[in-house]
Amino acid sequence: MGYHCFFLIGFLTSCFYLKAQDLAAFVDYKNYFCIFDNGARTEAEYLPVKSFQVGGNTIAYIDNNENLRIYYKGAIATLSENTITKYTATDYLLTFSTFKVLDVFEGGKRTTLSNFASQYSTGDSLVAFYDERNMAYNIYYKGSVTLLESGSLNSPLQSFQMGDNIFAYVNYLNQFRLFYRGKTITLASSSLTLPYAAGKNIVAYVNPDYGFTLFHKWLIYNLETFQPKSFAVGDDLTAYVTSNDLFKVYYEGTSRVLCQYEPPFYKVTDSLLVYNEGERFKVFYRGTVYTLENYIPADYRIDFNTIAYLDQQGKLKIFQNGKTAFVTNSAVDNYELYRNVISYRILNRNYMYYHSTSYGQ
Repeated sequence: MGYHCFFLIGFLTSCFYLKAQDLAAFVDYKNYFCIFDNGARTEAEYLPVKSFQVGGNTIAYIDNNENLRIYYKGAIATLSENTITKYTATDYLLTFSTFKVLDVFEGGKRTTLSNFASQYSTGDSLVAFYDERNMAYNIYYKGSVTLLESGSLNSPLQSFQMGDNIFAYVNYLNQFRLFYRGKTITLASSSLTLPYAAGKNIVAYVNPDYGFTLFHKWLIYNLETFQPKSFAVGDDLTAYVTSNDLFKVYYEGTSRVLCQYEPPFYKVTDSLLVYNEGERFKVFYRGTVYTLENYIPADYRIDFNTIAYLDQQGKLKIFQNGKTAFVTNSAVDNYELYRNVISYRILNRNYMYYHSTSYGQ
């Protein structure tokens, strides 16, 4: 069927973020915790770390003394000496909590969001949290906190989905709403019990009146009359299997059929959609379909604009920015992918790294 597009808001707002750095982290053969930053390697800790997470412009880790430390713009600092309950590094944010005290680190600045945050969720540029003291669900965006919902003794949200830069939820009044680029809008005023998902600039949901529907950059698209068998969202795209088994993808305003049957598997991560068509390993990337292999790799990783995988000889290959290349001609025994940076090891040697077209060790 064709689909219809409705304009929700009479203007578009631009959203600018700094480009993510080429960051990676690993433990070397001496058990030192090492950081890779745009071609430079730093031995950050000489004692084993408890855990670490790599963000777009930060690396956060719990050191051997249980301190939360951060690497940001070439410097390492201690953020907290308290026991951390949870921490999350995303493209632009680092959130961390000690029991119910919730903090965010963005752009070099640390901010305490709540001393009574019983639950919270972190996206690339958003933090949504419930403040027990005020009985309110709030959202942090670009240095400001906005009230989403209040007036309920418990959490005022029945359900929610956090995307990269969008937060979709059903409130206690059964309204289906979302927060996007500083604004809160209502998509449906009746109870929404059917599935929905949020990505970057996009929310996919099943509207009881209009069928399978997308919100994308302030526009509403009615894609299908009937609920799809499955769907997944990413950065400005949605892949789905229709009720009559067509495998389709929506990308930047248009929907197209990728194959005439439901694939054995498909997965959407960031701007990449990988799927199996006739035992061929295929990827949809920015409007184009690429066949990577005539078999399905036993091991592969996807992040940001990169797919890394081991071929049938155990050699490490990548698909990045529309091109496929070997990272190394040797068999690899371990590798990790952090956005567009790959750290890998050959036959128990020290870790090496790959980013863009540069190699190092």
